[in-house]
Amino acid sequence: MNKTLLKNYIYYILYQVVTLLTPIIVVPYTTRVIGANGLGVNAFTSAIAQWFIIFGIMGISMYGNKQIAKVRDNREELSKTFMGILVMQFINMALAIVMYLGFIYFAPLENKLIYFIQAVVLLATMFDITWFYLGIENFKQSSIRNVIFRLLNVALIFIFVKSADDLAIFVFINTFTALLGQVVLFVQLGKYVDIKWVSIVEAYKTHMRPNFILFIPQIAISIYSVLDQTMTGLLSVDTAQLAFYQQAIRFDKMFLMFITSIGMVMLPRIANEHAKGDTSKIHEYLSMTMKIALYLSIPMMFGMIGVGPFFISWFMAPEFNSVGYLIGLMSPIIVFISLSNVYGIQYMVPTDMLKQFSYSVVFGAIVNFILNLILIPKWGAYGSALSVLAAEFTVTFSQYLFIRKKLILHIKLKSILIYFGSGAIMCGLVYGIGLKMGPRILTNLIQAGLGILVYGSLLTLFKDEFHMNLLSKIPLGKLWHK
Repeated sequence: MNKTLLKNYIYYILYQVVTLLTPIIVVPYTTRVIGANGLGVNAFTSAIAQWFIIFGIMGISMYGNKQIAKVRDNREELSKTFMGILVMQFINMALAIVMYLGFIYFAPLENKLIYFIQAVVLLATMFDITWFYLGIENFKQSSIRNVIFRLLNVALIFIFVKSADDLAIFVFINTFTALLGQVVLFVQLGKYVDIKWVSIVEAYKTHMRPNFILFIPQIAISIYSVLDQTMTGLLSVDTAQLAFYQQAIRFDKMFLMFITSIGMVMLPRIANEHAKGDTSKIHEYLSMTMKIALYLSIPMMFGMIGVGPFFISWFMAPEFNSVGYLIGLMSPIIVFISLSNVYGIQYMVPTDMLKQFSYSVVFGAIVNFILNLILIPKWGAYGSALSVLAAEFTVTFSQYLFIRKKLILHIKLKSILIYFGSGAIMCGLVYGIGLKMGPRILTNLIQAGLGILVYGSLLTLFKDEFHMNLLSKIPLGKLWHK
């Protein structure tokens, strides 16, 4: 990984680490203060708001990143492209806000105040230009901004949220800090682009059709990233089931940041290389990121299975105990999403395989929707977990079928078997420690430390090529390498 990519990855990881740590600080507090029903209301109203965001923002986040990456070396073209996309985004989101406010005003809904507060999220999305900074590969700007406002969010929650009656304050803090975080990104814009008005007709004529092509997979993605929460809230016996499911999938996806962050860094780089026609460079980059994805995601999956039940029991309020088992049940999505991030986000999107990418996501969405209808009424959060598991597998497998003859990845089957074998052994030992010591923070610290030690030692014992190369670059690791 060259210095620019490494620097971008470090900045993006900085934000993701803060994103990882803040729930560890906030979740024990909110599960006890707000409770499962209150968090369920927040999750459900947020999911409804997300539907209007999806149809307002369309595919702009991904499309904008890609288009900016193509023209970032030409200030005039960069300015024109940015303003055209921004004008379209403003108008689309303005219409979405009007429709959302109309919906919650006329619809016979409970918790209308919470729905109205969630409208601030739509306003924040209107001003979201993160795609621009990612496209020019300036990850520092957006990452530092995100860190500051994430920490502000945590501080405000502890100061103002004191009981379940403060649910509205809790939702407002989350939405308003998101809005502030987006607005401050406009401060530095003049350094990169010339702000010149682009006509609405020109903006839509240039960007609407290619953006709409990306909108199709975004709709499908929403079915198992938003609709699963909506359906869990509608089809379950109570809103607490939605809170359980949301917390579980949040923890499983939390550690994906180390892998999906690579995808965010690589997308503009691959788009730029594709524009130059450098296929060999693309294969080289993606072979590297695939090795990282397998090396990290497989032990993460086994780690979640081994640690989850013994972590949630003390970390959250007692009514959330089922979350620990849901985490283990859904843990394979860590591997599936890691692979689809390489196949889809890092390769198919920047190389204009949007039609195939759309198909893969639609297949997963159909599987998710059908299984949700069947399983959620019977098993609540567990039904949602099984549905999203099947959906993520479907997406990953179909993407592999689409690209298997196009993308050359130098991945050895031996390495994959070593990762699975080592991860399974690690999981058994970690789970045994949990049974022996019981759920407490000391147990989890020992589980984490021993798990890393066992996994790393087994890979060293079996002399896994990627692992040994990694050790050779670490001063202390050179002793092991010898």
